[in-house]
Amino acid sequence: MQELRALLASCEELAARHRAELGQYLDTKGEVIEDKLYEYNDARITTAIEASDHLDAVRARLAGLLGPPAPSPFTLTFSGLERHMGEAPTSFVVSAMDLGDALRNLARLPSWREWYLAHGGTPDGQVADVVYLPHQSHPGLPALDAYNDMRGEQESATETGSKLIPRAHPPAVTAPAPPPAPASPAARTTH
Repeated sequence: MQELRALLASCEELAARHRAELGQYLDTKGEVIEDKLYEYNDARITTAIEASDHLDAVRARLAGLLGPPAPSPFTLTFSGLERHMGEAPTSFVVSAMDLGDALRNLARLPSWREWYLAHGGTPDGQVADVVYLPHQSHPGLPALDAYNDMRGEQESATETGSKLIPRAHPPAVTAPAPPPAPASPAARTTH
């Protein structure tokens, strides 16, 4: 609270100083004195620059006091074998900082891995057939579609010690999280 009060006091002091600086160019009605217009405009530019710099400093300090932003819901959509039968893709919702982080968080959840294994096999059982749909993945919840809300599982895993919710600024990821490793070639059957 002391730091917040100090920030507020610095803003009030700056505003008072700027009012005084600009006030010397105003008449009793609060209008700019005609022969002081040039000086008034120069003072406005100077005070505006100082106010902008101060605002940047205050905003940065407030962000530091509040801490990192909280993760928010992200929708990730995948399509497995069901797409070959005309069925809709499946959406999952997790908490994350961005889409790359959401993909990493989802990939760590046992329920998603179970879904992946159940929906990812090809008719011959040889190769995974799950497709990530980036154009249907986005921040927030799906507007109309049903979805699998994985946030409860994610929260439970976090409480038990798994690190599923990231730090505030996770490294950027440009590709979807890799699926679980397929069975070794020796374990596969051939026809």
